[in-house]
Amino acid sequence: MTFSPFKGPFTEEIDAWLKTMLTVSDTLEEWVKVQSNWTYLQPVFDSADIQKQLQAECKRFKGVDIKWRTVMQSVTADPAILENCSVEGRKENF
Repeated sequence: MTFSPFKGPFTEEIDAWLKTMLTVSDTLEEWVKVQSNWTYLQPVFDSADIQKQLQAECKRFKGVDIKWRTVMQSVTADPAILENCSVEGRKENF
């Protein structure tokens, strides 16, 4: 629609939707990266042996784990994608 010669009266609305869609796309891209890494690392850092050997790394992962679970609870409660991807700082937190 941004390339349509008839977009004149709708330019502001089209630009707003374009910005929203780019935000959603960028946020989802980061979201998938974090989810992939979290899924891989979560069982590793749940191991008691690893927790003893890598205490600093476990502490860092615990912080990420808390943030991840908080976001997932929020999304489960309200699964609207536009609102969830538009939360201030969500992309940066991922």
